[in-house]
Amino acid sequence: MDDYYDKYYKQLEGFKISKFLGITEEDDMVEGFPRFLLTKPGFESVVIEVSQDPEGNGPGFLFIGDVEQ
Repeated sequence: MDDYYDKYYKQLEGFKISKFLGITEEDDMVEGFPRFLLTKPGFESVVIEVSQDPEGNGPGFLFIGDVEQ
């Protein structure tokens, strides 16, 4: 399973978060997902949504911190 996630997430390497697009609007049962626009010179832009799991059972939280060196 680690190979799957390595391949899946490595496709984002080199992209930059260009804009926070807000929270998706969902029905009353589910909170919306935070969405971000990512750009990379020479590539098509992509949108990512933060979810608690791959099934999209609910929104997640993205921890933002300093890079440890």
